[in-house]
Amino acid sequence: MNKTVQDLMNHQTENYILPFLWMRGEEEPVIREEIARIYECGIRGICVEARPHPDFAGPGWWHDLDIVMDEAKKRGMRVWVLDDAHFPTGYANGLIEKKYPNRKKTYINYNTVDVLGAQNEVKIHITPMLKPKTSWLDIGKPIDKEEQKKNQLISVVAAKLVTDGIIHEELIDLTDRVEGDFLTCTLPEGPWRVYVVYETKTDGGNPKYINMIDEESVSTQLEAVYEPHFQHYKEEFGKTFAGFFSDEPAFGNVNGFDFNESIGRKDMPLPWSEEVKNMLMDDLKGNWRVFLPYLWNSSEEMKQCVHTRYTYMDIVTRLYEKNFSNQLGKWCEAHNVEYIGHVIEDNDQHSRLGSGAGHFFRALSGQHMSGIDVIGGQVIFGGAGLERRGLFKGDGEFYHYTLGKLGSSYGHLDPKKKGRTMCELFGAYGWKLGVRDMKYILDHLVVRGINYLVPHAFSMREYPDFDCPPHFYARGHNPQFKHFAHLMHYANRLCHIFNGGRHVAPVAVLYQGESEWSGNSMKMQKPARVLIENQIDFDFVSIDILTDLGLYNGRLENKHLIINGEEFKCLVIPYSQYITKELAAFIKNAAGLEIIFVDNKPEGISNAVDGQEISELLKAVEKCKVIPLKELVSELQAEGIYDIKLKQPFKDLTYYHYIKENNIYMFQNESAHETFSGEIELSMGESAVVYHGLENKFENLKVNREKGKSIIYLELKPYESCVIFESDENPAGEAEFYSPLSIKLNECEKVLNLSSEWNYSLVKNKEYPKFGEVNLMKELIPISKENPAFTGIIKYEKTVDLEEQPEQGYLSIEYIFEAVEVWINDEYIGMKICPPYQFEVGNYLRKGTNTIRVEVATTLDRDRLNQPEPPFIIWHDPMDPTGMFGKITLSCV
Repeated sequence: MNKTVQDLMNHQTENYILPFLWMRGEEEPVIREEIARIYECGIRGICVEARPHPDFAGPGWWHDLDIVMDEAKKRGMRVWVLDDAHFPTGYANGLIEKKYPNRKKTYINYNTVDVLGAQNEVKIHITPMLKPKTSWLDIGKPIDKEEQKKNQLISVVAAKLVTDGIIHEELIDLTDRVEGDFLTCTLPEGPWRVYVVYETKTDGGNPKYINMIDEESVSTQLEAVYEPHFQHYKEEFGKTFAGFFSDEPAFGNVNGFDFNESIGRKDMPLPWSEEVKNMLMDDLKGNWRVFLPYLWNSSEEMKQCVHTRYTYMDIVTRLYEKNFSNQLGKWCEAHNVEYIGHVIEDNDQHSRLGSGAGHFFRALSGQHMSGIDVIGGQVIFGGAGLERRGLFKGDGEFYHYTLGKLGSSYGHLDPKKKGRTMCELFGAYGWKLGVRDMKYILDHLVVRGINYLVPHAFSMREYPDFDCPPHFYARGHNPQFKHFAHLMHYANRLCHIFNGGRHVAPVAVLYQGESEWSGNSMKMQKPARVLIENQIDFDFVSIDILTDLGLYNGRLENKHLIINGEEFKCLVIPYSQYITKELAAFIKNAAGLEIIFVDNKPEGISNAVDGQEISELLKAVEKCKVIPLKELVSELQAEGIYDIKLKQPFKDLTYYHYIKENNIYMFQNESAHETFSGEIELSMGESAVVYHGLENKFENLKVNREKGKSIIYLELKPYESCVIFESDENPAGEAEFYSPLSIKLNECEKVLNLSSEWNYSLVKNKEYPKFGEVNLMKELIPISKENPAFTGIIKYEKTVDLEEQPEQGYLSIEYIFEAVEVWINDEYIGMKICPPYQFEVGNYLRKGTNTIRVEVATTLDRDRLNQPEPPFIIWHDPMDPTGMFGKITLSCV
């Protein structure tokens, strides 16, 4: 029997979940109780977060973490530590401010002065230009004038103005004309703009943070956080102590989250270090100082401008990779623990500066899992591709069609990651997020290859805690805690299926980072969307991987691109105005591999300026196809570049193909309204089972053979997903063959309408099961119509008389908000945490009088009507109704 199937049947899965546990200095019994509740959810890992703790890495912290470690060790759980006192990672627990002010972030910035119509010698006072301009708006703002005095001149360059700030590529280096505090020079006739570029530690982001591209500065993070934890728990490193988690580390050259810090498109201080300067000197030779203005301003010709921007971004992202990500990762390897986490990916920030880390793949290079986060409404049921409006505007197309795939791609392709991708999820969605939509988000991520989960969060603060809900236990107030536990057991089973094997996808899509640095480009979510909506799976692949295939167990073979066991039939390159020399070289040497440029071919090479060299490099792309985005899918299908095929189109069916002992497929219906019902052509033998993960239930699945192809039939309603296992036998034994419930219901001869005459009573979760007064509801309506602010458990009861005992029976409930448990004649039937709310109840019904009890758990969303307004509101959400209503039927055979 398939070992994975056997594991599921025997309830033998590993742990793939490590939720945040917020530490605020709580009493010992509270800490131990919260860990007990986490354990109760089937979770065997914890990631402790110190953000709210008053004494991180101090005596109070060690006291509290000792309790966590002790409790975890007793229960066989593993502990991860979020690696800083404050969000985001890089504060180094205040050690920059306290001990190493010389190691704080360094930047280059610039000022300009326009010289218009000069006919004689020009004199410019340079000293006041070595700091930002100020105005009356800055009166009262703190300015570190002593630190500003340390700012150093880097270069003075004159550029001829063309129009609207665009300059002509005839730059004059005036740096050597500076004597003392003054520049004295004579410029040719015409309008000129003089750029004064200087090095500073005052102009950019938070001065208390490390410099991500300076090795010594980053070592402060190790000294402040990693090494003290090793000293305290060295005996448990690699055992109970699992590793460290970096949360959204970034260049941080500006404050805030504008998500638009793209090189050359935003005026901002830029990350800098002595190593950056030396590498620029090597790459740009004697012109390195002259070309610095191109980092902020465009030129009419753009040749050297593009080259300079690419060169700078290539340098700083490689230094981030070497000095931050790899330094921390190698330290963890040397100490027998792992390093995980994620950067900010939102709205393409993964390839930008500011709150980004410049290049997703390089930023996560040192990590032992790939990682992303889905919090704050990034993925929403029914919101595929739509703009998000919350604290920030969000690119729904990126979130829905790209984010999950971006994370899992690195997990698939980097041998260091061992096929693992972690996602922080659920946090900051608000109390409106209950288990119904958690299940949708979870499926959305797993069907895209995510297989480790960091649920956000378990908070030990007394309810209500306004900090980024939902909180899963909420000190016993969350009515859905046991339903959340049910979801977590499901999550572990699902992740167990998709660990230890190999992902199958026919297409590689080029990562967009280098393209965005250089010029105009198509966002990679554009081809990602059309591929996902047409069931053509893919991984994102970076140029670094293509350039160094050997490092990733890769090769070109038999017209396939093979990377770490994944075999791609095609490389799709979204339109890019410029490509790199390395990509051009790969294309030249990739004989036989199908390479498609979407919409258009490139017009230049970003890291070359010699016309002859560019012309030679661009010859490599002449043999490649150019396909309009709207024709991409039809072209791939015509070439046989697909893995599964639907008999009828259905854009919201997503799938994931995985191989362990045999072929495994996961399918999810992501539509909010439409049911998927149809045939799917896939790669499979003659025997298969369908696995319903929430119930941990298997059914044999009929596989038809047509012209050498395997065809299965599935029906999935909104919120539904399933897993298909290929097998050489029927592991479900004598179990019945899969038949959609809709077909079973149509076969029922008798349908009883139970939509009226229910007794109901209410209870707050903390007081369960002591329900209050029983009332009669003649026609079912939402409880929220009668009691708008109630949150808790609603119990519904009624009796049904049957003339004979049915062979089969199905209880169907149209609307539940939002988790439900059912008892028939006091026998427990089961739990549903999302639609469709249908139960097989035939074995529990009897002739004569039958009692039905339904308990519905609300979210805590409506309890906000009973609470003071929180200190911040990220967005406004409609409120869901509560309770059970609509049409309730009992269908019998």
